[in-house]
Amino acid sequence: MFHRVFNNPNLTVHFNTEAVDVISNSKNQMSGILLKRLDTGEESVLEVRGLFYGIGHTPNSQLLEGQVELDNSGYIIVEEGARTSVKGVFAAGDVQDHEWRQAVTAAGSGCVAALSVERYLVTNDLLVEFHQRVAEDAKKEPSDKDVQMSFDITLTKHRGQYALRKLYHESPRLICVLYTSPTCGPCRTLKPILSKVIDEFDQNVHFVEIDIEEDPEVAEAAGIMGTPCVQFFKNKEMLRTISGVKMKKEYREFIESNK
Repeated sequence: MFHRVFNNPNLTVHFNTEAVDVISNSKNQMSGILLKRLDTGEESVLEVRGLFYGIGHTPNSQLLEGQVELDNSGYIIVEEGARTSVKGVFAAGDVQDHEWRQAVTAAGSGCVAALSVERYLVTNDLLVEFHQRVAEDAKKEPSDKDVQMSFDITLTKHRGQYALRKLYHESPRLICVLYTSPTCGPCRTLKPILSKVIDEFDQNVHFVEIDIEEDPEVAEAAGIMGTPCVQFFKNKEMLRTISGVKMKKEYREFIESNK
């Protein structure tokens, strides 16, 4: 494999390099990777349109050592598709596949294991059906009244237009507003990224999430045309609008310079 890589003119190897972040363009499409040299700390952008993670060749079976039978390389030994050396324990995926190790074969292996488990439970009279009562157990979103009653300006993170109005008029901090929608895929990518950045500046910034479907009038007043979108306010002045998903570094640097 080593010689095949280095003899291929279409491949470039980056030694001592870490992929730090993924960069997107204005259309929320991947446009590059932020790289960092581990020996010098120098950062650079590699323009690419795709990313593939190599998972390596060592199975993560350490927690099973001494419990189920493993081969010399650490892979779980199975028989009849998914059955391990322990009764009632079944293995699926790359942890028991030392030859193919691909997503499609792992998915098929998972199906075999699931059917094997079901067969085992039925054969041993252990299968119990459970029916969830959706009406009683469904999680309810807080109403406007709930938000108003629980609003605490000393907290950093908030949700909804009531919190935004209160913070806009009363907060001395930098206010970060994230506009999202339930069907927005990039929103689910941005939320944890932005949340971690906000945690770094606790007590120096206020964060509000606005669902544009729940509060369309707020989005319209702010001129929001799509999601995700982030706006920063301070002292009743809008400082910046950032559309799409950006690198964590961009949000961090702006908050640092305006907190």
